Amino acid sequence: MAISPMLRGLRSGFGKLAVVSGFALILVLLALPTFALPGDQPVTVDPAVAAPAVAADPQPGSLSKAPKPLGPAWMNQDTLLNWGPARQNWADKGFSFDFHYITDALGDVRHPVGTDETFVNWQRIRGTVDVDFGKFSSAKGLAFHATGVWQNGTNMGGVIGSIANPSGIVSSHQFRLDSIWLSQAFMQNKVQVTAGIMAAQDFYGICCDAAYLAEPMFYNYGNMGNTRTSYDPQSAPAVNLKVVPNKHVFVQTGYFLPSDDGEEHDYPTGFNYKSGHHGATSDTAIGYFTDPDAPATRKSYPGVYQAGYIYNGSKAGSGPGPTGYSGFFDYKAMKYVDGNYLFYVQGSQPVYRVKPGSNRGLDVWAGLNTGPENKSEIPTEFIMGLVFHGPFGSTGNRAKDSIAAGVTYSKFGSDYKTACRTNPDTLASMGVGCNAITAMSDERQYEFNYLAQVFPFLYIQPVVQYYANVGGRNNGSATVAGFRLVAHF
Repeated sequence: MAISPMLRGLRSGFGKLAVVSGFALILVLLALPTFALPGDQPVTVDPAVAAPAVAADPQPGSLSKAPKPLGPAWMNQDTLLNWGPARQNWADKGFSFDFHYITDALGDVRHPVGTDETFVNWQRIRGTVDVDFGKFSSAKGLAFHATGVWQNGTNMGGVIGSIANPSGIVSSHQFRLDSIWLSQAFMQNKVQVTAGIMAAQDFYGICCDAAYLAEPMFYNYGNMGNTRTSYDPQSAPAVNLKVVPNKHVFVQTGYFLPSDDGEEHDYPTGFNYKSGHHGATSDTAIGYFTDPDAPATRKSYPGVYQAGYIYNGSKAGSGPGPTGYSGFFDYKAMKYVDGNYLFYVQGSQPVYRVKPGSNRGLDVWAGLNTGPENKSEIPTEFIMGLVFHGPFGSTGNRAKDSIAAGVTYSKFGSDYKTACRTNPDTLASMGVGCNAITAMSDERQYEFNYLAQVFPFLYIQPVVQYYANVGGRNNGSATVAGFRLVAHF
């Protein structure tokens, strides 16, 4: 009789998540020793060539060498595959590379009564190569970057019908070139010009800490689509100029052609680009760094504050093109009009440090992205969070652990709600989607997670997310639970 409650627990959403997590960890523990070479020592990898933007997959921790821990050599490697001294030797010559696997496995815990819970995952493998020409030639300040990605899975946001996506790595099924560009620095790195295949959301609006799973907090604001701002991995041709006049201030501006429609795969390999009717964006941002170059002899609080403006000048056309209507729909005028814009402000600030020379402590961050009420379904999105780094120690693997809590507030536009309530048929005839919910309420997403570095090359991150008014459903809610697994190769 005592077994019956246990079986019911295993059949529940939380039970299945626990079982899958356990099997995943056991598989890793059994498989990884086969990749270790006897006598190999942990490697030290130089940081990648300085990039003009935050990486598309912000990763917890780094590949730097920690104090040598106890245990078998394979448990102490910085990467799952032990490259020995080869990787460091290539980095010294100017060639740095990173390969990682990341998966978000999430379950819909509070499923409707009488139905089975849904447990899905989205996975990605990404490889990145950075070349610093200045290390082996006279081309000082010249850098090359290339990234390829393979990803697939099921979007949990589509399962629960949410506005804010539970996973920040979800887009469309892809096997393609992610980004490829050249960057040239001038005037002792105070001026940097970058050109190639790039995504605007890798350069503008990324906020503010990679310690989360949810899209608005892990990658970028969910309503960046209001201006069709190009995103990763559907990158597009672009050019960006960044100026850093002093250690406190930076200014950047760029011109980015739009991403293709990832579901239609206009250029599925990343080449043979087609711009369609979506219009290019002109992007500008200014940032301010607090407490830069703080000495290790005192506690440091290196915060960053930014403000940005993105404009898409797409002109309204007479009808739909191969990639949809041009221009932007005005929910008040009930027609397509020219152009749309958004403005964002954000900041990340450490507020407590345990001791000098350490990042162990509490960080606070927040961001707001907003645009015209009449041209957007979700004109405003607000995100805020707290992250405590190294909650259980400041040495070894525990130094890279974190506890994080955050919230995303997605506000429905009043003109959108009115148009959906009074003219749904007209909207449908003009190719405009409409929320079928009559009384839409602003969605609030809450996330709590713990990031643990199991081995130097392996991170696991259990998470719980709660949605109030999920998808705009008044008094509707959803609970998502699961984990993220990250392995470096």
